[in-house]
Parts: sequence; structure tokens; C-alpha cells
Amino acid sequence: MRATAASTAAADASPPPPPPTVLIPGFLSMGDCWSSGELAARDGARAFLPTHPGPLSSHHDRAVEVFYQLVGGTADYGAAHAAECGHARYGRTYGGLYPEWSARRPVDLLGHSIGGVTARVLLDLLRRRAFASHPQTSAAWVRSLAALSSPLNGD
Repeated sequence: MRATAASTAAADASPPPPPPTVLIPGFLSMGDCWSSGELAARDGARAFLPTHPGPLSSHHDRAVEVFYQLVGGTADYGAAHAAECGHARYGRTYGGLYPEWSARRPVDLLGHSIGGVTARVLLDLLRRRAFASHPQTSAAWVRSLAALSSPLNGD
């Protein structure tokens, strides 16, 4: 049987790289507590994106900060949330670790300790389309969520 150009190209094509893994630290964590460079050296195919949400911020605020660290832009905590909690609506402006993030380009979320709760809140905000700057978010933006030593039954 003769191989066609399309079948040869398909056979030669390597599988697409896995989605990046978003690393969400826990309570009081600062800097790259994940040693993401070492993780990348061990798994050359996967990108690791360490995030740095406020170490003492609320779960909602941390999830919003992780979102904007990934897509880029000024963190918008939401008018109602900001008024209810008595803080500014807008936070820091981020360059964007993964600006192409979407349902077609999902991520794997990995949270440690309170970072696992932050990941769950982020997934819920995506599902509820809570980001005014990105009205088309959905739970499909996340391929998987893993929580390490996280207080998922209350903190």
C-alpha cells in the first residue's frame, strides 16, 4: 500500500505538548516555592507556570489574581465583592503568563494547601463567567485540578 503525503505527515507528527501546569501556592508562600525550573528540567515537555497570589488575601481575591497573572491585565475583583469586603475593586496589573488561555488551550491547576482552595474558587469563577474582561470563560478552561494537602472540607 502506498503512503500518502497526509498519512506520512500524520505519522511523523509528534503529539502536542501537554497543557501547562499552573502552580498555586498556599498560605504565606512567597517566591517560587515550587522550584519550577527544577520541575521543568525533569519534564521537558510540560510548561510550569508559578503564580504568586497575595499570601494573606481571601480565596476570591487569590483566584482573581491567579486569573489575571495568567491572561494578563489589571486584576478586577468585581464591584460587588470589593464593596462587600471594603477594598479597592482593582489590583495589580500583570503581563500574562499564558495569554492564550481558553477552552481550546486549557491548563492543569495544581494547588498546595490553601492554593488548592484557590484553584477550586478559580474554577468556580470561570464556570460562572465572573470575569467582566473575559465573558466567555467556562470550566472547560481547566483540564484538571489537583490539590495537595488542601483543606477542601473547610479551612
